[in-house]
Formats: sequence, structure tokens, C-alpha cells
Amino acid sequence: CSPSFNCGYLGLIKFPFTTTKQPHCGLLAIHGCEEHDPYAPKTVKLSNSTSRSYTVLQVEPRTIGILDEKQDHYLKTRNCTIFTGVNFTLPHTSPLASFHIKYNITIFRCNHSLKIVTFPKYFYRYSNCPEYDIYYGLPNTETPLGFKWPSSLAPCSTTQLAVDKISTRNPFQFLSGIMIIEVRLSDECERCLLDGKNR
Repeated sequence: CSPSFNCGYLGLIKFPFTTTKQPHCGLLAIHGCEEHDPYAPKTVKLSNSTSRSYTVLQVEPRTIGILDEKQDHYLKTRNCTIFTGVNFTLPHTSPLASFHIKYNITIFRCNHSLKIVTFPKYFYRYSNCPEYDIYYGLPNTETPLGFKWPSSLAPCSTTQLAVDKISTRNPFQFLSGIMIIEVRLSDECERCLLDGKNR
């Protein structure tokens, strides 16, 4: 495997990213790197179990920025389907790496019958969805250490969604269709990479 691959407007990409011509050289293969037009769209599939592709906006050493057009559409049309989390799946954790939405917020989807009387500080309820209420706090980057979710939310289902701003009373104002996915390599994988560089 080459130490890096040219991928058009994304520049040089390195492990854990690779091209579809050499899928065995990385964990996420980017489609379109081999196109003669450097501005041709670049896409990635996050799961083998789905045919969905996402437009790649940027690649950093351990993060990849993608556009989820479905999520973006739900946000623009203020469609509550975005809170179901059924449309997006991250790659499975493996012995090599785990994958996370770097800037995210945990959303609790609860039956209308659930009434939380006391809220922690910076905690919101959004009740404009016809089938359920949405509860959420601060994005992961703003959540104080040791913060605990109210135990009354235990019966609710949860999903994590991308954010680009601090949370407000209206989730459609701070959620984002652009996701920065972070690849966290396992210690063993990191050591292996380091050994390869030191040879």
C-alpha cells in the first residue's frame, strides 16, 4: 500500500482512508478519487449493508466530513423523521477502529404521555412533532463532566445527530446535515502504524 493516495479536490489521503481501487489499504474507501476531473464528486459508503453514498466534503488525518442529503432535506423541511435515526448508520466498531460523529447531540424521543417536571440546566423539550416529544441537552462538546441524563428519560429511545451550533429551543436551528466523522484507531492499530513508519 502507498503511504498516501491522490484524491482530486480532497488532496492526498492517507490511512485510515483509501481509494476504491485499493480498498484493502484503509478502513473507508472513497469513490471517485481516480476520476480525471479533480472536481468530480467524491463519495463514501459507510456500511456494506446499504447502497447509500454520502458526498465527501473534506478529509483530515482522522476525520472525514460528509453531507447527508436526506438529513439535510429533513432539516430544511422541518420533518420530524430526522429524530428517528433510522436513516444513518456508522461503520461497525472493529478491532482496528471505532467511528463517531465528532460534533453531536443526544436526542431522546419520548411518548407524549411522558412528562418531565424538573429539567436540568440547559435542557430542552420540543413538542411540535405529532407522534412524540423530543428532549435534549447540550452538544457533546459543551456537556459538563459528570453530567447525568434524567433517569425519567429511561423509557425513551435515543439517537445521536450532528450539530453545527449550540442547542436552542428549536432543534431545526442547530442540527446539521453535514457530519464530521472521527475515526478512533485502536491502540494496537496505532502501534502497528508507528512501527511501519519507524522501519
